[in-house]
Amino acid sequence: MQVIFEQPPWYERWVRSQRRLAAARRTARRLREGRDHAGDAVPGSANRQVVRWQFRPSRRLGHLLLLAAVILILAIDRSLPLQTLTPISHSGPAPVVPSLLPAEQAVVVAPAVRHAAAAPSEPEPIAPAVRAPIPVATAYQATHLLTEGETLAEVAARYQIPLSTLVWTNQLDRGDALRVGQPLRIARLAGAAHTVAEGETLTVLAERYSVAPEAIITFAPNRLRDGQLIVGREIFIPGGRLPWTAEQEAAFGQRTAEPVGIVLADETNVRSGPTTDHPRQVQLAAGRQVALRGRYNDWVKIAIGDVTGWIRSDLLELDPAVVAALPEVRDFPPPPPRWVWPARGVLTSGFGPRWGGFHNGIDIANAAWTPIVAASRGWVYESGWCSGYGYCVKIRHPGGIETIYGHLIARPVVRAGQEVSTGQLIGYMGSTYDRAGGGYSTGVHLHFTLLVNGRAVNPLRYLP
Repeated sequence: MQVIFEQPPWYERWVRSQRRLAAARRTARRLREGRDHAGDAVPGSANRQVVRWQFRPSRRLGHLLLLAAVILILAIDRSLPLQTLTPISHSGPAPVVPSLLPAEQAVVVAPAVRHAAAAPSEPEPIAPAVRAPIPVATAYQATHLLTEGETLAEVAARYQIPLSTLVWTNQLDRGDALRVGQPLRIARLAGAAHTVAEGETLTVLAERYSVAPEAIITFAPNRLRDGQLIVGREIFIPGGRLPWTAEQEAAFGQRTAEPVGIVLADETNVRSGPTTDHPRQVQLAAGRQVALRGRYNDWVKIAIGDVTGWIRSDLLELDPAVVAALPEVRDFPPPPPRWVWPARGVLTSGFGPRWGGFHNGIDIANAAWTPIVAASRGWVYESGWCSGYGYCVKIRHPGGIETIYGHLIARPVVRAGQEVSTGQLIGYMGSTYDRAGGGYSTGVHLHFTLLVNGRAVNPLRYLP
């Protein structure tokens, strides 16, 4: 098969111009040499002065002309259509035609088919590019820092997540106050965060959060190999839900940042008033955030969840300027008395010499199972069967004071290491004693001893 290239019109014009230019150059050369077209000398050419004119363009002009030529060539090259190839039937293999066209415009010519052409085949579809899924390493898309005046409802709407998810993933349902700059984790999808506790299983968690166990296992950020839960690790429950009411939605949605204090130590007491004589309401763990409501002397009034009370200021991380701006509060109940009688009854034996010996306390008699209370606030350091006293309780109080409650009818209701407040029940009146320890009891009563720095003193000096 022969291949005939049809040359574009501009190519023939360019060839003719090159030929004319070559002929003109030859004529000029003969004139300079004094010969005619046949090569013979021209008469008088020896005395003829040949004027040579030279065009010497500047270097800058040469550069401009060269640049224009390059641009013209590139423009002509882009405007050329593909060359039309006319196949001519012949026997034999199809020749490989070298092409000066760009690689993407190269054309392969196939030999003509003598018999009837088959129906053109459909081009194979181009498969879409397959991309590997983007691995999700965490259940959270961002961390948001709470600004002043910003509500939780606004934060949830900004990231297009349910308000309940924002609350559950940041443990805001514990009742802690919100502070300016507090980081809030923003989940990628609706759900709840959960820290695995001892004895919990996937079935238990799935039932609690109303999801299928597979939803927890297959969520990649949980990294649950073979569905094994690890105690203490936090996991995310996709689609998980806890009880949530319209009242909670309204209350949490309007919550904003406010002045807060951060609890510094575990077992920090929240009391009903700003003294250590006021009874304890609850104990808080370190790191809890309490809202500041007022101040009085070295105490601050706080609120956390449903509890309102007082904490000593040195037990909180506080901004002094914030504390100074709090209103002074005086509407708190008076402290309970420092000392109360440990039991109701009749004083049957006083402090001092008795029966040729020394009685180091007082005896209060009443019926069996009469309640016995702590005479003052303190910490139990012994509880149970005591030498000499039978069932007893021993309490250590501030200022080096100790109290002993003997002859209880049964095991005390408090344990060693427990803090007790003034008037708190510790046991019941009886008549037990330990003969091996030198104790003795003639009837149902309470033996009450008060020690100051290890030395027994008359309890009547302290009881009201």
